Amino acid sequence: MAAEARGPRVVVLRCKACRAELPAASNDVAFRCPNCGRGWEIEAGGFIDRPCFYVAPPAAASGPLLYLPYWSFTVAASVTPSVMAEADELSARDKAARFERAWVSAYAIHRPTYVGEWGLAYTRINPKWEVRSGRGPEAPGASISGIDAQNIAGHYVLGAIDRTADIGDLDLDLEIGNPELWAIPCYDLGDKIRCPWTRAELSAAALDDLSEIRRASERREA
Repeated sequence: MAAEARGPRVVVLRCKACRAELPAASNDVAFRCPNCGRGWEIEAGGFIDRPCFYVAPPAAASGPLLYLPYWSFTVAASVTPSVMAEADELSARDKAARFERAWVSAYAIHRPTYVGEWGLAYTRINPKWEVRSGRGPEAPGASISGIDAQNIAGHYVLGAIDRTADIGDLDLDLEIGNPELWAIPCYDLGDKIRCPWTRAELSAAALDDLSEIRRASERREA
């Protein structure tokens, strides 16, 4: 008997919890519900639940805010120095112990190694944010998958440790947790965006689909 032909499967972009419409740009694969704050990712032609959080803006924030999507992961990294450990091995051990969480930008950036990737910066500095869950702000979806971001997060952590000591010579144990969808605010200045915590800036031209991100978001005055 011939196999039944299967065509593309249409996924309705509505929250499985509250049935609200999910704001999305054309390339998004994961979404934050603006009504109940639940996170969803398309996988195997349907939705899977993703933990979802958002970051409160700084207390002294001023100006228009734009929430951008990030994947975040818990991190457990440890380095076991050799019996006759050298200083760089001890430094790598101490650096590994400081990692608690990693972030990866879930929006596309032109030439990220040149203009900067804020997820990598957050991974290195581990900001002390006020993190919330629930309804919160409207935010665009993620244009890269949680699994792809999980692999990138591992490279971020390994790269930071490798800057201290050659990881090829270390007894290194690294565990990256499951994907969590986060919405983190920045200042939307029109021709550029600015990070409230690092003061880093990205040209609007460096972000793919920024116009779609703006349409899918609620641009708010802090």
